[in-house]
Parts: sequence; C-alpha cells; structure tokens
Amino acid sequence: MRTIKKWGNTLLMLSLVALMAVPAMAGKEVQKDGVKHIMNGATPEKGNRVIQLEEEWRVGGEDGEDFFGVITQVRIGDDGLIYLLDTRLSEVPVYSKDGERLSTLSREGDGPGETRMPTNMLFMPDGSLGLVQMFPGKVIKVQADGTPMGSFQPGGGDPTAGGFLQMFDCIINDTDIVVTAVSIKSGGPTGQDRNNFVASYDGEGQELVRYFENAYSWDFTNFEYNEEELARVDFRRVAAGPDGRVYINTTRDEYQITVFNRDGSVDRVIQREYESRLRSDEEYNSLVSTLETQLAQIPNAKITVSKLDPDVGGLTFGPDGNLWVGNSRSGRDQPEGIMTTWDVFTPDGHFVETVSAACPGDGEKDIIIWTPDGAAVQVTGFTEAVQSLQNGGAGGDEEDDGEEAEPMEVIYLRVAGN
Repeated sequence: MRTIKKWGNTLLMLSLVALMAVPAMAGKEVQKDGVKHIMNGATPEKGNRVIQLEEEWRVGGEDGEDFFGVITQVRIGDDGLIYLLDTRLSEVPVYSKDGERLSTLSREGDGPGETRMPTNMLFMPDGSLGLVQMFPGKVIKVQADGTPMGSFQPGGGDPTAGGFLQMFDCIINDTDIVVTAVSIKSGGPTGQDRNNFVASYDGEGQELVRYFENAYSWDFTNFEYNEEELARVDFRRVAAGPDGRVYINTTRDEYQITVFNRDGSVDRVIQREYESRLRSDEEYNSLVSTLETQLAQIPNAKITVSKLDPDVGGLTFGPDGNLWVGNSRSGRDQPEGIMTTWDVFTPDGHFVETVSAACPGDGEKDIIIWTPDGAAVQVTGFTEAVQSLQNGGAGGDEEDDGEEAEPMEVIYLRVAGN
C-alpha cells in the first residue's frame, strides 16, 4: 500500500464473507463533544480468519495476448460479465466468466464515450457504466455495448461557477451519487484556492448534501507541499453503508472513520487502537522522488514527506453488511502465504475480525479486488504501474536490477470450496 495507499490497498467490492451481523459489542461506546465514539482495541473480538483463494483463469502477462496498463477496478454487470477498468489505457476490457475477452469499451480521447485517465468505475442509477475522469472531473457514461450516454458533472457543469474540478472518486448511495473531489479556483495571479470535499448529488448533478470539506490556498511563489498538513480525502476513502450512512476517513495519522447520516449530520466516529507504520527508507525516497517529478514545474517548491504511512488505506462495504478497512500493514508485514489482510467492522463500528487472503503473490506489489459474486481479481505489478503513471511514465517500469518489469496479469480467483 505505497503511493495512493495502493488505492486503499483493495479498491474493494467485497462479498465473499459469510459473516452475519454480530450482536456483541466489540468496542466501547463513549460520548465526546456530543458525538458517539466507538473505541475499539487493537485485537478484534473474533480473531483472524484465513480464506484460501484458488486460480480459475488468468489473462495478460508475458505469454498472454492481452496487454494492460493499470487495472484499478472490477465490476460485475447484471449480464454477469466482468468489466475491468484500465486507468492507463483509458478503456474497459470486458470478459466472460470463463476468461474470454468479449469487447473493449471506451478509449482515450475527448469525444462521446471517451475519457482520459479514469480513476474509478461504477454502475450509475440510470443503468449506464460510469467512468470517473480525474481532470477535468466528470463521469463519462456508456452503455454495455459501448454506446455513449453523455456525462455526469457535479454541479451540473455550470460555467458561471468558475474554476475546475479534480475528481478522485464517485460511489452510489441508493439514488444519490457521492463524489470525492477538489474544486480549484484562481487565488490571484500567483495562487489557487482549493477545497477538498465529499458531497452527494442527484442524477442531474445538483448538490444535495456536503459531508466534508477542507479549504486551503496555494501560493506558487512560496509553495510548500506538506503531506502531514494536507491530509486530504482522496481515493477509496469513502463508503456508503446498506442503510444510507456515509463513512469517511478524514484523518491521516489516526485510525478514525467518521460516520454521517444521509442528511449530513454526524452519527458516530469509529476508532481503533493502532500503531502507525514507519515507512522504509526505500518507500520514503520513492515518494519524495514522485513528488519532485510532479512538482518540478513549480520553482523552489518545498516538499515535506511524513516518515509514517497513513493508518487507513481504503473503505468499502460488502453485501454482508460489514465495513472492510485496509490499513497500512494490510499488504505488508504479512505471514508467509498471506497476500493481504483487512479489518472488519459492523456498520455501527465494532471491530469483529480480521480476514486474510491466502494465495500466491506479493502483497507489496499486487492488489486483490473482490467482486460481488464472491470471486476475487488479483492484479500483479500494480504498485510499480501506479508509480510509473504518477511519474508520467518515468520510473516504476523497471525492477531494481534494471530489468523491465513483467507485464501485468489479471488473475481470476475463487474461494476454495465455493
């Protein structure tokens, strides 16, 4: 979970779990400033559960016919087909459940149904497949056969509003569309005014509720990027529960998730005892190098990078009704044979168990994305591919020994015994 926290480490759509709602109270409930806090210890009530994953098929790789840039999301359609999002190639390869490639939706561009660097993919309330474009922020919509269906723009794309939108994420909460983004406006001749926010919208792009916002300004004549001070909400840090509550990780160095009612009021805060993970020198230097590349056009930019990983990596809800959380150790420091481990909480915030996925792979380089039908997709070489993408194609494509990285593979997995 390095860089973008491996996009929450899991970019999950979880459904393998047989865990039912647990009535026991794993965490202590206390009131702080009129808000309920669920204070969980470091150890879950039911301990750890290991799930063995077995390969059914794979595509890509050195001997495969398919080539992938960076696969970042997986969705299963009502038609039972498997939709992969390739952020680097700006396209959606579509597969049967037997691993046969059937079609490719969208492509890079600015025309109808085309997108540039989509960061997430979701089925919209109108039934279309939505591709979340980061900048300028909007959702490009296509039908299952690739027919363009227009776009969704938060705020309705009102040109009188001014500024631009950088869109990190987009999820569905019943009929609401919940957006994680940064609005960018001119802050004078040498600056920008920015506002990182999470808000819900209707299908026409009109804002309904603003759950979170953090306004700040940048002065490019005296610019400093401070990772600890800029703890923003970005990729995979927002989830919608079965009852419509919205869960947001708004802090960087605390294991803390704020739960909002659908109307925007704070319902509770979920906390867990957690020792922050110290980044290795390699990880620290790699992140500094990435930021230096990204900020190279700003003269004399100052860069301050934390020695600690963010505690929380990614949030999602599975159809079991529980909240799954990736943390800074989910893909690292794992026992032999374990790819990654997640923390599992009840919707009310009680830490009930951890779940570990056992399968071949490297948790620091690969990711696992769960699908709603109980399968899982392993994406190999994810970390290096994301680093390369962030660096504009420079770095991350070669191993430490100077050899080229192996082509990305997509491996379709099933839980053993299912």
